[in-house]
Amino acid sequence: MLLATSWALWAVLAASTLVDVAGSWLERDAFVSSVPLFGLLPWIGLTAGVGLYAIWQGVARWRLELHQKLRPWVLALALSNALWVLCLKREMIGLSLICGYLLLVILVRIAVILGRNFLIQHIDRWLTRACFGLFAGWLSVIIMSQTLAFFAISHANQNSLMFKGASALVLTLLALFLCAVTFKNPMGIYLNSGALWVLTWIIIDRYNGQGSSPLFATVSLIAAVLMLICLLSALRTRIQRIISSQ
Repeated sequence: MLLATSWALWAVLAASTLVDVAGSWLERDAFVSSVPLFGLLPWIGLTAGVGLYAIWQGVARWRLELHQKLRPWVLALALSNALWVLCLKREMIGLSLICGYLLLVILVRIAVILGRNFLIQHIDRWLTRACFGLFAGWLSVIIMSQTLAFFAISHANQNSLMFKGASALVLTLLALFLCAVTFKNPMGIYLNSGALWVLTWIIIDRYNGQGSSPLFATVSLIAAVLMLICLLSALRTRIQRIISSQ
């Protein structure tokens, strides 16, 4: 698992830089849904978090049945993560998108496994849930953006009202799904937080950035406010539950 994680980190150095991805072809071809650099930066920390989890769960004291179930999925996560980044180029966007969806499916599967198991140790709850939950939420918005970029590169008119409306609709549906998951799954708070980080920077860039689109930004802002309300409400409930159990 550590070898696969090392490969994922090596992919960061071998692939196109985040600045190139954020500021060049994604910006030109699908400016409505493009992700600014600050929205992409957490990926480095999230990948490092997977490596930290790989080391931590290997310690004899923490070799629980849950982590034994997760190991093949985490290995697949690290490998697909590396492939996704290596293919993250304009001429390979289709292959990169396939790898990205595979990566997202693996993260969702890990979230389902974690949601069905009770985590006893506090460090297990914080590290395991936070690592994979934030990654899944963050990636869901990134893959949505990359999908829209794929259609834009495939000769769709990204300047048309229909393309912008479809982009806003997809984003709204994703936000509503994440709002529901925030309350239904123990991982929901982290899923919401990861997605909200990316969405916040998209909104800021659409209002003030190079590819400004106030209409899309307003729809995104409404979606972000709904997500934030659900996140704060779920956090309040979780904190009250923790306090009452002590």
